[in-house]
Amino acid sequence: MSGTHRLLKFGVFELNLDTEELRKFGTVIKLRPQPFRLLALLASCSGQIVTREDIKEQLWGEETYVDFEHGMNKCVKQIRTALGDDANKPMYIETVPRHGYRFLAPVVAKTVLAPPPRVKESSSGIPADLAELIRSRMAARKSGAVVVEPADTPPAPAEAPSVPEPQVASPPAAEPPIVAAPVPAPSSARDFRWIAFLGVLVVVLLAAALYWHFR
Repeated sequence: MSGTHRLLKFGVFELNLDTEELRKFGTVIKLRPQPFRLLALLASCSGQIVTREDIKEQLWGEETYVDFEHGMNKCVKQIRTALGDDANKPMYIETVPRHGYRFLAPVVAKTVLAPPPRVKESSSGIPADLAELIRSRMAARKSGAVVVEPADTPPAPAEAPSVPEPQVASPPAAEPPIVAAPVPAPSSARDFRWIAFLGVLVVVLLAAALYWHFR
């Protein structure tokens, strides 16, 4: 896009020939490319009759295979709808029977400087200029080029020294209770005498039984 814009102003409307935009009070009005070119042609020849042959040659070309009459009538209808014009009481486009069309409103042509590009915010929430800078740096890193950081880039904040967490001593494990082994009670002398007595008694009974047996 050039550094200047060519404008055609008439009434409350403005035609930008470089951006192919029709504006009303600064608001863009939708108009397809072919109707826009026809409107620009008629406005450029304000007060003069533009014949159908001239329109066909400049906009459709001589070797066109479309229905020229139908296409031109459709374009004129779209232009009148965009301008709010009435074919019976025209303020902008007058139909000259069997000849062509004439633009009625006075037109002022001027050339202005193109406005600076607007910064648009991307879908990710990052401004477009910042997103473009990030993409250029990533491309430079991939290609192995040295990336020079801007001077006004704030330094990265220093990391705070890590503080060790206090160690909590675990309580000592409880020792199992000491259980004394049972000590067998010593046999008394009285029990020993009873055992000896029983042994002697058994021997005597056996001896007596043998004596009576052999006798």
